[in-house]
Amino acid sequence: MMDIGDEKDEITKISHSLKETGEIAKEFSNKLSQGDVVALYGPLGSGKTFFVRETAKCLGAGDLITSPSFVILNEYKTNLPIYHFDFYRLKNEEEIANIGFTDFLNQKGIFFIEWPEKAEQMLPEEYYRIVFEILDKNSRKIIISKIHKMIKHYLY
Repeated sequence: MMDIGDEKDEITKISHSLKETGEIAKEFSNKLSQGDVVALYGPLGSGKTFFVRETAKCLGAGDLITSPSFVILNEYKTNLPIYHFDFYRLKNEEEIANIGFTDFLNQKGIFFIEWPEKAEQMLPEEYYRIVFEILDKNSRKIIISKIHKMIKHYLY
């Protein structure tokens, strides 16, 4: 019998300013490599797009990063392309599949996804999960996890 489960590595950071969030993003950018998927969770205004912007700047994207809420996807040409998805306006996995999301994941690059809860089953076997919690006007709790979906085998 098999059971699907998650194994994860996790770190929690508290940011009290945009500058501190930028420093966390810079530190995180050093962990990224080709093919990495970063799923960002949190309410509107929690800092997801800012975190992507700061991380992408460290990866060579400059200051051009904006929220793709209205276009669903922004692509930034760097040494390693950056794909920034925002599924806020999409309703379900069928709509996400219709934009060719899984085809994009087969390309070379780094992938950031805002509102990934709408595509949970479509996420790869391994990805980063970043959860943003609003503590007050300027402070955020940022939980960064490396998710490894595993199949556990049970012998009888």
